[in-house]
This record gives sequence, C-alpha cells and structure tokens, in this order.
Amino acid sequence: MGYMGEKTKPSKLLIVVTMIPVLLDGAVWMVTEGFNVKPRFFPPLVYAVGSLVMLVLAVFVSFIGYTMSKDEEPEWGSKLPFKLIQALNILWVLVSVMFALLVVFIYFMRIA
Repeated sequence: MGYMGEKTKPSKLLIVVTMIPVLLDGAVWMVTEGFNVKPRFFPPLVYAVGSLVMLVLAVFVSFIGYTMSKDEEPEWGSKLPFKLIQALNILWVLVSVMFALLVVFIYFMRIA
C-alpha cells in the first residue's frame, strides 16, 4: 500500500508572502542605520514616517501569510511545514511591532 494522506506542500505564493516582512524589517534596519538617533543617508520623513509605514505593511503582510497558511494547511498528513510558517509569521509580527516601538521612541519621542 502507499501513503494515503494528503501530500501537500506550502505554495510558492505562501513562501513569498512569508518572506516579505523579513525584507521590510531589513529595509527599516538599513534606512534607520540600526536605529541610529541621527541617520545620515535618508531625510527624517523617510527614516521616521517611511519606516513606520513599512512596519505597518510588514504586520499586515504577516497576518495575511498566517491566514494563508491556516487555509492551506491539510486536514490529514504532515502539518509541520504549515505550523513553521505560522510561527514565522507570528515572529515577524512581533519583530515588526518591536521595531515600530523603537521608531516611535527614538524618532518621535526622542527617547534614546
């Protein structure tokens, strides 16, 4: 006999959606130069407001990735890849929120 369970893998779209928040968080890290109080390469509008926009977008995309993973998860068979993707999306939400708090405290409230 053979394996009778569903043999589904995460879709390429789900993997891409899961990686987008990493790119956005990395872009925020680069734009703010590691959350430097006075970044040299970008104007304040970019490193303060633009960073917040990218982080809100990262949280939104992470939520979409988490929801997509829940939808694609098979009823039978291996669920481990989907659980890992769900965990990664939750991690990206937490990292993005932490980065957003840093941006608010460092650039808007001037607490450094």
